[in-house]
This record gives sequence, structure tokens and C-alpha cells, in this order.
Amino acid sequence: MAEGSASGAEPAPVAWVRPLVAMLAVQTAVSFLSRLAPTLAPTLMPRVGGSAESVGYLSSLITGGSMLVLLIGMPFQRRLGAMRMLQIGLALGVLGTLLSALPSAAALVIGSLLIGLSIGPPSSAGMDVLQRFSPPHHRNLLFSVKQAGVPLGGVLAGLAMPLVAETLGIVPAFALAATLGAATLVAVQPLRRAVDAGRDRALRLNWRLFASIDNLRQPLASLSALPNLRRMGIAGGCLGAGQSAWFAFLVTYLVTGLDWSLTSAGALFALMQALSALGRPLAGFVSDRLGDGVRVLRWTASGSGVATMVLALSTPAWPTWSIVVLAVFGGLTVASWNGVQFAEVARLAPRERLNEAMAGATLVLLGAYVLGPAVVGLILTLGASFRTALAVTAVVTFAALIPLGRIGRPG
Repeated sequence: MAEGSASGAEPAPVAWVRPLVAMLAVQTAVSFLSRLAPTLAPTLMPRVGGSAESVGYLSSLITGGSMLVLLIGMPFQRRLGAMRMLQIGLALGVLGTLLSALPSAAALVIGSLLIGLSIGPPSSAGMDVLQRFSPPHHRNLLFSVKQAGVPLGGVLAGLAMPLVAETLGIVPAFALAATLGAATLVAVQPLRRAVDAGRDRALRLNWRLFASIDNLRQPLASLSALPNLRRMGIAGGCLGAGQSAWFAFLVTYLVTGLDWSLTSAGALFALMQALSALGRPLAGFVSDRLGDGVRVLRWTASGSGVATMVLALSTPAWPTWSIVVLAVFGGLTVASWNGVQFAEVARLAPRERLNEAMAGATLVLLGAYVLGPAVVGLILTLGASFRTALAVTAVVTFAALIPLGRIGRPG
């Protein structure tokens, strides 16, 4: 009852450090869970009767779950509060991880969808928490620190999961991941009362809040309203398709195509993710110094296409150092453009439609994250080689240069 009586009160003062640490922990945990399938695919997929290459479908399903939360999750967030939404997401991720440990294809599919549902809340609820509790003069830095949890989760998954799976087995690996998610859920509970004090307890949840086509139409309409915004959205989709293919298939390709061990492949995946954590702020810094984010996006699109094409041409005869260098280059190009692209969407969007345009850009990017791994997986399922699939991915990545080359021109 005490909490209910405070419905109209302002949240109790909370130092910004605690919400930041909580948001970073949640972002890292859900990112970690989302990388389980890609980093364990060579062992995980044959266990349920699938090929390692079919992990692309799981990656697409995980992203589809996050899109679902983005489309329908806001009423829940308003009613329950941002922190509770984050905890519900973590609980779903833990449940999905435990289901994925079962030797059943159906359990793995359902588990992947639940893990996908856990990814959505940090994008909306996590940003809402930082927007309310971070001091304005530190806001951009704190948002960037929170986003560092995305590659950090990938680093942890790449280093820990293959090693645990090879030494203890895949079930202990999933149990360890579920424990991390559950521990994070419990750790952020002390902040719940203060963070969610302003939630709308009077809001009635009904199907009309979730079924409105405007949830999808308005963001995409805002993104396509201006030619340069539309071009930036298309470029983000092309780059996102290439990025998602790297994230979904790098470990599998290293193991099945280049004869690496699962632990070594996971370590290289972790290295690429670590370089992404460095590359994202570096790309933003260079963009600010040049005053031209579009130029930086053209550079990263070119570098991403080159990296993907070189990966397609690699063979087991290549020395290890050459693949390591390629992964470093990929981390700085393929995995590092996101912040600049969203900053350019914000720059190009009319102020009154900024939120809708950003949501539209996010939907396009997530759509690319769904399609990219699924298309690569389909190409492989049809009997084509990884070389063909990666070459197609490189062409799609290079295609981002077409809309980027036209941004700034009339019409």
C-alpha cells in the first residue's frame, strides 16, 4: 500500500551512477543471452538435428522478438514502469535460455523467441531511465556507456560460452548464462521503487493499445517523409544486413569453413565485439571532427563490403594472423557504424517528428537484422557455399553506398 500511495509523488532522488550501472548491467546481460546461439552454433544445432548453418534462422527469430517488444511494449512500460519491464525482459530471457538447453528443436525455437523478447526493453525502458536520471551535461556520455553493454555482452559470450561448452558441456554453459541473467534481475530490484514511482497505475491495458497499425505506420511514414531520411534508412538496412550476417555466422564459418576450434572461434568473435566497442565512439568522434557523418558512413560501408568479400575468399590455408587482422578490421567497420547512422537520422529529421523517425530507423534496422541471417541461412540450405553467401552479403553491404552517395542532393 505504501507504494500505491505514492502514485502522484515525484520519484525519490537517485544518484545517476546507480541507474547507469543498472542499465549497463541489463544491457550486457541481454546482449550476452542473445549471443548464445551464434557462439555455440557448431555444437548446439547438430544436437537438435540441424546444421550449424541453420543458426541464421534462430538469429532472425531472436531479432523478431525484439521487434515485437518495440511495436507493442510501450503500454506495458507506462503501466508497469521501466524497471519492471526490464526485469520482465530478463525473466523471459532466463526462461528462454533454460528452454534452449533442452535437446529439442521446438524448445530451442521457443527459447530463442523468448530471448528475443528480452532484448527489446533496454532499447526503450533503458533509455527512458537514463533520460530521467542522468544529468544533462553527462547525458550523451551516459547513453554511450549504456550502449557499450551490447558489444560487452558479445565479448563475454565469445570468451566464456565456447570454453565452458567444450570443457563442461552445453547444458552447464546454458545454466551459467541463465544464472547471470537471473542475478542481474535480482540485482536491479532495489532501484525499482524509485525508478518506477511515476508509472501510470490508472492505465487500462486493452487490445486496442497493441493492435493499432499506427504503431508500425507512423514511424515508417516519418522515416520516408523526406528523401534524405529515406535514403539514410535504406543505407542502414543494407549495412544492418551485413552486420547481422557477421554476428550470426562468424563462429560457424570459422569452425566449419576454416577448421578452427570452437573456443578459438569464440575468442575471435569476442575480439571483433571488443573492437566494435572501441570503433563506435571512434566513428562518432571522427564524424564530429569532420562535421560530416555521411562521409564516415561511406567509409564504413566501403570497409564493411571489403571485409565481407575478403572473408568470403578466405580458406583454411590462410595463416591465423590474417583472419585475426580481418576480424579487427571488421570490428572497426562492419560493427561500428550504428551510432553515426542514428545521429544522421536525428540530424535529418524534422524536430517535431524526431521520435517517430528514430523509431522508423530502428524498425528498418531490426528488419534487416531479421532478413540478413535468414537469407544467408536460406542460401546455405539450398546448397550454396559460404563463399557464395558471404559474397551476396558483401554486395548488399556495398549497396549502401548508393543511397549514401545521394544524400544531400535535391529530390
